[in-house]
Amino acid sequence: MDFLSNIIEAFSFPDLASQDGGKVDGLVIAVHLLMLALFVGWIIYYFVAIFKFRASRNPSADYKGLKSKTVTNSVEGGVIVAELILVIVATYYWNFYVNEADDYADVQAIKMGKRDMHVVRVTAEQFGWNAHYPGLDGRLGKQDKSLVSGENPFGLVEDDVNGVDDIEVLKEDIVVPLIYNYRVENPGDASKTKLELGQLLTETEYISLTEMHGPDAFEAIKDGTVRSVTIDLTSKDVIHNFKVLPFRICQDAIPGLNIPIHFKPTRLGRYQVTCAQLCGDGHARMRGVVKVVSEKEWIEWQKSNSNAVKSTQQISLSSEDESA
Repeated sequence: MDFLSNIIEAFSFPDLASQDGGKVDGLVIAVHLLMLALFVGWIIYYFVAIFKFRASRNPSADYKGLKSKTVTNSVEGGVIVAELILVIVATYYWNFYVNEADDYADVQAIKMGKRDMHVVRVTAEQFGWNAHYPGLDGRLGKQDKSLVSGENPFGLVEDDVNGVDDIEVLKEDIVVPLIYNYRVENPGDASKTKLELGQLLTETEYISLTEMHGPDAFEAIKDGTVRSVTIDLTSKDVIHNFKVLPFRICQDAIPGLNIPIHFKPTRLGRYQVTCAQLCGDGHARMRGVVKVVSEKEWIEWQKSNSNAVKSTQQISLSSEDESA
């Protein structure tokens, strides 16, 4: 039994820690079932051909072969039909399993310039992962690759007001929040609450609006879904690959491109990031960690790590030193 259990465990999927990761597992299973069907079909054809053209039935070779094109055309037609089926099935499963998050419009701070606290820019380099977060204003600062240096690793534009309070993390844990959604079932008096039917609220937003307008001003339920985390992925030098198995995400980081990927974490904890592209001599050492924290911890972490807060603290310490 232990031997069988070990075999089952070896061929099982890794632990799942994202809401939509099961769809990726479904896609993998569908591909393997399709390959199994093709494998069985070719094996059957192989043994039928061996039996039909065995030496005892065909003692002498026929060097002329078939003169009719019926068989050839049938085989070619069958191949074309099989390829069309593969394309149609593959397209269907790709569209069904690989899609944008239902709240993706709420986390496009990069493209839309709107307030959002759930976007992180991850920049790969030999051999580590760097993260850049929006600060307390919820907006990411502008970047210019010509400004990248040891003192300015993300190439942030100095006079951009949105980047003053941004958070920079170099080769340390990439911190992301686990935020549960509250879906608005009844917006109440929309002119006062400014809510829409079906709108998603974070727990912090829900509590704040309840305190502001009263518990009976609107209705929202915790629907079991979680807020998407968007990672804007790029690289400083060569092609790397951001792979976190429990989240079922795996995406190349390509110099000059910003590629957004999203996932919905469902469990708190620390999850290993590996580089799935051979990126140099230190490739094996290029590991990182995605740390999933609660919404409350996330807000506190942002407040304590914001550059604006750090600058204020440094100014206060300098003033105290001068006074002493």
